[in-house]
Amino acid sequence: MQSPYLAVALEAVKNAETVIMRYFNSDLLIETKADNTPVTAADKEAEEIIKATIRKVFPDHTFFGEESEKVDLVNHKGCTWIIDPIDGTKSFIRGNPLFGTLLALMKDGELILGVSNAPAFHELAYACKGEGTFVNGKRVHVSKVDTIANAYLSNGRLKYFENIGRIPQLLKISREAQWARGMGDFWLYHLVAQGKVDIMMEGQVKFWDIAAAKVIVEEAGGVFTQLDGKPITHKSTTALATNGAMHAYTVEAMR
Repeated sequence: MQSPYLAVALEAVKNAETVIMRYFNSDLLIETKADNTPVTAADKEAEEIIKATIRKVFPDHTFFGEESEKVDLVNHKGCTWIIDPIDGTKSFIRGNPLFGTLLALMKDGELILGVSNAPAFHELAYACKGEGTFVNGKRVHVSKVDTIANAYLSNGRLKYFENIGRIPQLLKISREAQWARGMGDFWLYHLVAQGKVDIMMEGQVKFWDIAAAKVIVEEAGGVFTQLDGKPITHKSTTALATNGAMHAYTVEAMR
C-alpha cells in the first residue's frame, strides 16, 4: 500500500526541479548566510514551491527547512516536512551536476518518507517506511559485500573529519578498502541504496542533509547512523550509511 504522502512529495520535488533547472548554468546572485555558506534565489524559490505544493493538500503540516522556517522537533508531534531545496549549492553555482533536492517527512518524531532528486543526473530516489526503495521507479537494494577488502567507500570533505579528529582512521580504512573516493553529498546515498557503494560517511552534516537519505538507505536494506553508531536525530552532526554488513566494522574502525 503506497503512502498517501508520496504522491505529494514527488510532485513537490518535481515542481522544485522546474525552478532549479531554470537557474542552472545561469548568472546567479549569490548571498552568504550567517554560517558562511552560499544561498541563491534558486534555493529560496525551490523551498517555497515545495511548501506551497504540500500546503495545498496538507494545510496543517509544518516545515523544517534549510532556507526558512524551522519548527521545533523536540518531542515532535504531527507531520513535519524536512526540506533541503538544493543540497550541493556550491556545486550548483559552479555548474557542477552534483546537486539535488531532498525532502523527508517526520511523523510523531519518526522519519517515514524520503525523496532525493538529482535533476542534472535524471535520477529520482524515494522510499516510504515499510515499502522499499525505488530509483527511477525500479526497486533497489544494498550490496551484500561483507569485507573491507571488497568494499567501495566514499566520504565527505576531509576538513570535517580533521575537525573531529578522524583523519588517521579515515586514511586507514581507505587504504584497506578496494575502492575509496572522497565524494560526499546526497548522490552517494543513492549509490549505497543501489548496491554500488558499500560505505558512505560524512564528518559534518545538518539534519536536512540526511533525513531523506536515512529512509532511502534503510528501506533498501542498509543501516544509517551517526559515525559513532548512535541513532540519527535532528541534532546529529555526522553520518554513516552502509549496506548493513559493513556497519559494525566501520563504526569500530572510525572510533
